[in-house]
This record gives sequence, structure tokens and C-alpha cells, in this order.
Amino acid sequence: MTNPSSLRLGILAGLAPILFAVPNLVLLATAADNLPDPLATHFSASGADGFTGRVATMGIAAALAVGLGALFAVLVVAANRKGAPARRPDTTLDPNRLFVASAWGVGALLGVILFASTRANLGLADPAQATLPGWMFPVAAVIALLSAAVGWLIAPPSPVAEGGPAPAEPLPIGRTERVSWSRRATSPWMLLAGGASVALGVAVGFVVHPGVGVLAVLAGVLVGQLALVRVVVDQRGLTVGTGLLGWPRWRLAPAEITEVAAADISPAHYGGYGIRLTPGATAVVLRGGPGIVVTRRSGRQFAVTVDDAQTGAGVLAGVVQKAA
Repeated sequence: MTNPSSLRLGILAGLAPILFAVPNLVLLATAADNLPDPLATHFSASGADGFTGRVATMGIAAALAVGLGALFAVLVVAANRKGAPARRPDTTLDPNRLFVASAWGVGALLGVILFASTRANLGLADPAQATLPGWMFPVAAVIALLSAAVGWLIAPPSPVAEGGPAPAEPLPIGRTERVSWSRRATSPWMLLAGGASVALGVAVGFVVHPGVGVLAVLAGVLVGQLALVRVVVDQRGLTVGTGLLGWPRWRLAPAEITEVAAADISPAHYGGYGIRLTPGATAVVLRGGPGIVVTRRSGRQFAVTVDDAQTGAGVLAGVVQKAA
């Protein structure tokens, strides 16, 4: 069941891309007599080289804003569906504030770029004469960073987690016995986010700038690659590989491990989905739920979300005990 606080966070994150799209939509609607039709919507180093009708441009801008807002809202609600996620006491990373800050920063970046693209057409009879100055992109980046800071400040902080998971009960393994346990995990949310990023990149590449579009497409492909994980426990310890090729890959030998536990993991504990590098921990988080948490001799933790984590943790604890 979705809790009220997650709905409020979802609204706070989801509204940001829509609000930042309003100035561009208002400009398109109110300055129709001062805009060419079609408008220059795609720019290269030599000037405008792509054109879209004014009504179609409004529709694309609105769809991008609503789609991006819905994506951020769904991610926040999903991370908070079991209650407000607690941040680990050994880090200042605040998961809820990070979600909201990301929504505000990305929404502002897209909104400023689209607004500047429309403004470049004002007063022109021929849209081919429109130019988009290079300094606009650093300005958009600064505005996005400031907006992300605002989102961080207005988002309610996450509570601090207390205690930690209990160590797993080791599986007894004979001196001559060999064991192996493996599971595959897939994140539908990350696949959805990757697909949305690819679609957004294609649209932005045609409408605004090919460089920005290519970056968004590459980000979407990367997110899709990270949405597939295979976890293996055997005599070599713990191996976690991502994607169809199993890369990037992590391997923790039994000699490196001091403690193994099965825990209920929220993506917000580590700042979101995917590969998370935070102070004191590395995590491969595809969804909320059961996972294996390993403490290394260095004190740094490694966590991965996977089904039947209790069994996997017990097997790994047995491997570590046997190797000691």
C-alpha cells in the first residue's frame, strides 16, 4: 500500500518538470503572431537545420514534461511504498532529497533549453535565420544546479536508520563438499527508465540539439544494461555481474568477507536504483526488497538486491566459515 508521505514526495518530484515547461508553453501560445510557423527546433554549429510546426512543438514540449514528471513521480513512490526510507547513519546522503533534487535539476535543464530554442525564433520571418548561442548551455546547466539545490532544500529529510541486519546463519559445508547458488534479477523500473531516456533522447535530438539527444540515448542504453543482474555464490565467494555480458562485475573472495547478512533493502537507502557508490558502501540495487549485504575487512559494505537472499546469504556465510 502506498503511504501518504510517498504521494507527497511523488507530487513534489513529478511537478518540477511540468512547472519548468510552463514558460516555454506560454511563450509558444501567446507569441504566435511573432513566431514563424514552422519553428526552428533543431540547431547545429552552423545554425538551424530542423523545423517543426508550432502546434506540434507545443505538443512535444508538453509530452516531454508530463512524461518526465510521471517517471520521477513513479520512481519516488516506488522507493517509498513500504514507508519512508531511512538513510544509513554512516553517510550524509539523503535518498528522498536526492530524488527530488534530481527531478528539479533535470526539469530545469530541459525547460531552459526548450525555452531558449523557442525564444531564438521570436521576430523572425524565416526560421532558418534562428541561432542558438553556445553560451546558453552553460547557463542552463547553472540554472539546473541551482534548481536542484532548491529541490534538495524543500524536500523533507529521510529518517536515520537504526541498527543493522543480523548476520546470516552459515550453511554447514563439509571439507570436501562444493556448493553453488545463483539467481537472476531484473528491474522493470530501470527498464522503463532506460526506455523513457532513449525516447526522450530521440525527441530532444530532433527538436533541440543532437548532442544532448545522443547523451540521453546513451544514458538510457546504460540504464537498460544495468537492469539485468546475475548473483552467484560458490567456492570463489560472491560474484555479481550486470547486463547480458556480465559487466561490470564484482567478485568478493571469502578471505575479504567478515560478515554476511540478508536484509530488506530500499533503493533509497543508497540513493536510488542501479550501481550506487556511497560513503562506506557499494550497492547494486534493482528494486526494493530482499538482498545480500556483505561487510568486507576494510569495513566497506557491498549490497545487492536479489530474490531468496536468505538462502544466498546462508550459503555465502558457510563458504566464508569454511575458508576461515
